[in-house]
Amino acid sequence: MKTKIFFVYTSYIWTKTLLGLTFSPYKSVQETIKRPILLPVIFSPMIAVLILLISAKIGSLLISVYGLQREAVGLFLSTTLISIIFWQLLLIYLLISFLVAKKTKL
Repeated sequence: MKTKIFFVYTSYIWTKTLLGLTFSPYKSVQETIKRPILLPVIFSPMIAVLILLISAKIGSLLISVYGLQREAVGLFLSTTLISIIFWQLLLIYLLISFLVAKKTKL
């Protein structure tokens, strides 16, 4: 029973922090610095990149598309990849800047 409660609580906190990182990354990274246990959530976009690459590879093996559909799939996957990478870079930049500010403040 306790493991179910822990799983639900962890999922809630992870989702809440991830939504915060999506819509207000500055504030959420600042709160994450105060609670270092949440630092792995900042690297969630890299998990999304891995899932995107794996699902794209599986999709390319199972589904064959040609012509304009192939270009649309390629455009969708490439823009998704680029946006996730830039989002991750923004989060890492904010993390580093807050850590440096915290270190110089002490």
